[in-house]
Amino acid sequence: MNYGRYEIMKELGRGAMGVVYQAHDPQIDRLVALKVLRQDRVTSEDLVRRFLKEAKAIGRLSHPNIVTVYDVGQDHETIYIAMEFLEGKPLNEAVKGKRLSLEEIVDLGVQVAEAVSYAHDKGIVHRDIKPTNIILTPNGQAKITDFGIARIEDPSAPQQTQAGEILGTPVYMSPEQVMGKPVDGRSDLYSLGVILYELSTGKRPFGGDNLAVIFRAITHDAPVEPATADSSISPALSGLIVKSLDKNPDERFQTGKAMAQALKTCLKTEKTVLIQQPARKKTKGLGFYLTVVFIVLCAVGGLSYYFMAQKTSEQASSSTVEPSSRSEAPPPAQIARPAVLKVESVPAGAQVFLDGSFKGKSPLNFDLPLVKYEVRLSMPNYYEWEAQLQLREEGETPLLVRLVPIDDNAR
Repeated sequence: MNYGRYEIMKELGRGAMGVVYQAHDPQIDRLVALKVLRQDRVTSEDLVRRFLKEAKAIGRLSHPNIVTVYDVGQDHETIYIAMEFLEGKPLNEAVKGKRLSLEEIVDLGVQVAEAVSYAHDKGIVHRDIKPTNIILTPNGQAKITDFGIARIEDPSAPQQTQAGEILGTPVYMSPEQVMGKPVDGRSDLYSLGVILYELSTGKRPFGGDNLAVIFRAITHDAPVEPATADSSISPALSGLIVKSLDKNPDERFQTGKAMAQALKTCLKTEKTVLIQQPARKKTKGLGFYLTVVFIVLCAVGGLSYYFMAQKTSEQASSSTVEPSSRSEAPPPAQIARPAVLKVESVPAGAQVFLDGSFKGKSPLNFDLPLVKYEVRLSMPNYYEWEAQLQLREEGETPLLVRLVPIDDNAR
């Protein structure tokens, strides 16, 4: 069977919009992937014209992480797109049964973010970024495919997507897509955030048994932060993902370039800011204060010993005081006082978690026993700060945390 000049060899897969075949182009003796619009999708001439117009526009794209379109045409009362034939697997199949490292997740995210950024600059919004539309080649190169429902920004053309029309794959759709509102490139970046969440945690941020439940979760529920769901996940990557999943497009990354840049610095940030700096601050700042407290306690203990010795000497020389009349209360230096952890942040107002439990917003004071605690501070648009803290001395222990902005240029 042929579509145009392309000889069908075998079926590669089926999707909501079309069937993809491996085909041969005899004109230049080349293998191609031929996507044919399903017969049940050819509902009107207007839909066919729109699909062809979009396919031709996408054919102008030339990016190493976007599948190349060679040709479009019509045959057998449907339309087809001839694209480069890719050796590889869809992302969901390529990662099945294994967990990617932080480096692999970041590398993949950078490739996709840069690719959609290029498309956005050309006036094309993909609107269906999901794992099955990302092919991962054997050498680790990501290729975005299936621009079948992409929106082409063309001020001279009539609006292509009417208000209330919902296009996309539900679990990867942005809140504005779910509500049928106009979308822009930030919607694609939201979908990429869902993919990064899934690659990091092994599950999607939102789900449900039916579309109504899924749509409600996407539009109303806050996702569990990846680092909270799994402590092994990089706090830097976790904060980046949370930012990309914000319900408000204005609070997400505004461009794919900004998101790619944030991803590129994610590894460096994780190593130098979220580990080394908090550790130095905790060791140096806390150690200094604990040293001061230790010196003060030593001084108090010395004075207490001196006065106790004087009192003992006086009691020994007095015959009017019976041993049973002595107070059994311990000397002042032995009266236990609770440790007070004083948590402050710059900027103030960060959410404070103690051993995973939310305690309020900084500044806060805690009366605590002398044991080890996990302290975590979280604030929108800032990297999460987390450290283990061992309280060893009674009295006040100050903890000042300077939060680091995720990306000042990303908003």
